[in-house]
Parts: sequence; C-alpha cells; structure tokens
Amino acid sequence: MLHSSTQTDRGVGAVGWALAAWLVVSACPVEAFMAGADISGLPVFEDAGITYTHNGVAGDAIEILAAHGVGWQRLRLFVDPTNSSDDFVVNDLSYTIDLAKRVKAAGGKVLLDLHYSDTWADPGKQNKPQAWESLSQSQLTARVHDYTRDVLAAFKTEGVAPEMVQVGNEVSNGMLWDDGYLWGPGSNEPRLDRFAELLTAGINGAKEGAGPDDEPLIMVHHDRADLWARTSYFFDELIERNVDFDVIGYSYYPKWHYDPSTGAGGLDDVAENLNNSALAYGKPVVIAETGFASRGAQWEPTYEFPVTEEGQRQFLEALVDTVQAVPNGLGGGVFWWFAEAVPAWPLRVWEGGRYGLFDEKADLLSAASVFEEFLIPTLPGDFNSDGVVDAADYTVWRDGLGDTYELGDYGTWADHYGQTIAAPQSAIPGSAVPEPPAVALVLLALAGYAGRLRTAS
Repeated sequence: MLHSSTQTDRGVGAVGWALAAWLVVSACPVEAFMAGADISGLPVFEDAGITYTHNGVAGDAIEILAAHGVGWQRLRLFVDPTNSSDDFVVNDLSYTIDLAKRVKAAGGKVLLDLHYSDTWADPGKQNKPQAWESLSQSQLTARVHDYTRDVLAAFKTEGVAPEMVQVGNEVSNGMLWDDGYLWGPGSNEPRLDRFAELLTAGINGAKEGAGPDDEPLIMVHHDRADLWARTSYFFDELIERNVDFDVIGYSYYPKWHYDPSTGAGGLDDVAENLNNSALAYGKPVVIAETGFASRGAQWEPTYEFPVTEEGQRQFLEALVDTVQAVPNGLGGGVFWWFAEAVPAWPLRVWEGGRYGLFDEKADLLSAASVFEEFLIPTLPGDFNSDGVVDAADYTVWRDGLGDTYELGDYGTWADHYGQTIAAPQSAIPGSAVPEPPAVALVLLALAGYAGRLRTAS
C-alpha cells in the first residue's frame, strides 16, 4: 500500500485534467475484450491427481475454460523457485514455457507475469532473487534487462511468444527491495527514479527479447483497482519519468478491498478509478487479478454479493460490466486469479480452493459462463484463432504436424485460406483466393514467418 500522506490530496495528479482531452484523442482502445484466467498452478493440481470436468465430462482445464470464452491465460514466472517449500512456487522457465505451449495449442493468448523474485512478489514483499542480492544498482539494472530479454527470447524460440508481459507483479510499493522500494522516510524522488529505471530496464529487455515481430503489450500492475488517489499518484510519477508501457493493470479482491461497514472499496469505487485512469492516461485498463469465493460464507465478511456459486457469478458479471463501461473503449479485460484451484490433499491450497472457477469436485462453476459472450467464432483453418486464415496458420499446422494436427488439416487450411471471421475473402468483390499449391510454395519459402495480431495499437 502507499504510505505517503501526500498521495491522498493530489487529486488527478501531475498529469492534470488539462491534458486529459489530448490523451483521450491519442488513446488506443483494445480491439477485443481480454477474458482471462490465471492457471499457473494447473500442472501441480494435475500431478496431484485432479481431473477437471464440465457437467461431469472430463477434459483439459485450459480447453474447458477456452470453450467458455476464456481466450487469455496469465502465467507467472519466478526467477529461481527451487529453494521454496511452497507447493505452488514451482514456476521456473521450463515449467512456464511448457504451460504456454498448452495455452497456445488451445488457441489462447498469454499474459506473462514476471515476478522478479524467487517466490511471491506483492505489495507486502518484493524480495530480490537470491542470486541478485549482492549486485550494485547498475548491475541490478543490467540484470533486470538481460534476464527479461533472455526470458522473452526463450519463449519466442519455443514458438510461444507472449502477447502481453507484466513487468513486475503488484508493484505499487516498488520491486526488487530495497533498491526499488518506495515510500520510505524522507524524499521519495530518488526512490521513484530508481524504481522507474528498473521498470524501464525490464520493459526494454522484453521488447528486445521478443523482437519487433512479436513485441508484446507491456502492462504495469498496481494492486488497488478501487483507489484513484493512490493509483493516480503512482502512474503520474511513472509517466513523468517516461516509463513506456501500454496497459494499466489492477488487482481487485473484495476480501481485501471492500469495507462492508462503509461500502468503501466497492464496484462504484472501482468504476471511478478505471474511468479516471482511462481518461487521464489514454491506456487500456485491465483487472489483472480478481477473485470471489463460491462457498464457505462462514469465513467471509458480508459483501455486495452472497458467497455462493450464484454470488460468485453475479460478482464476475458485475465486474465485467464495470470494465466494459470504461470510456473510449479502454476497458481492456478481466483475469480471474487461481481459476484452477480446488481442494487437493496434501497440497496446501490457498483458501481451500474456494476462490477457483471449479467446485470441490473440480467441475466447472457457473461463473465461467460470464465469459461466454467473448467466445471467438471458429473458422476452419484458423489454427491460431486470430480470426483470419493466413500464413501464420500454416506455420502453426506445420509445427504441430503429427502431434496436434494431421495431414488432412492442411486441406482445411488451403480451402479456407484468406477468409476472416468478419468477411470471407472470397465474398469481397474483386478478391480472389490464391490457389493452395501456389500459397504453399510461398509459405515454404517463408517458413520462419509467424504472424501476430496485436490487441491494441
């Protein structure tokens, strides 16, 4: 949390409403709502013997969620989690790349959540990786850049470049403490400068590692979606220091943010913050983490919604509506955290899995139906699910041949080449679909090509 008393009386902050009109004109609305979930612990549950189902029919949890409109998956990454005894601090590079492959195979997109730590990073702790503890300030900055560059390059090499990257997790109090710690005694300007330097190093590393063809959207993630006074101070200071990012991410959990005695921290406050953020900064705003229990009301305060399966659905529906109502098309999306959580002895599952999108028996809960409005219509041959059948789909088919795809799928791709969800190319006057053999020759010559459709300009 932010502790400086100056944060609550700055109003709109350094950006100022005088600039708001210009920022809105230059805003980049997202083209498609990011209906997402964080399933970073899924292999841990699967290794413990959990089988996920929908209406009792077993399936892959990623595919079950995708069938209900969850087109994005958020995957966390720790630097070196090997020293942790936490059942869910296992997300090293190879683990996360393997999980990203599953997401991509199901037609999903990846938000990579970089915890610059060997364990959980959040507003209460942002501990340096053990191997980085003795680095000087300049060495740490270089390490953040190089580490991030190498991570993105590894994802790209494996064919699973993430569409969006969080440079740090819930960094409202800074990151990589104490070097990047904010809100200590005395003037905060030097600490803000240092924090901005570390963020910029990570951002530049992500762009360099991904390369221009796969450059991801960059998110900066704050933990309080409900507090405009605090978040405006934070983002004003970053923009003043020329931190270059694309998306504003927020966390929102009624369990920690809502005060039932006053009503503070409710969805009205979330709406105010999201709307003000969009107007002030002209960037898409995304709820990068959220959650609400479907059971166990005896362990919860009183909220705006009941702690039941139906209450969980109502909460998510209201939150999605709040984000969609953000002005100028800048309501970017909602990601449900720990969607895969279920009771799984002997795993130490946070809150017993009550906040997941599956019930005690790992059957899908009705809250997932809220995302169904964001289902992308299927198009034969559109193997990367971007709404168009093109050269990128050939690459996906080729790379998955013998595993995900069969030889016959080539014919499906060739028959539909050039078509889009909006309007098949053959239906556009004056257009012609290239003959499949000619297309194949061109594609074989461009075997390294991988297409990418950005969700924001």
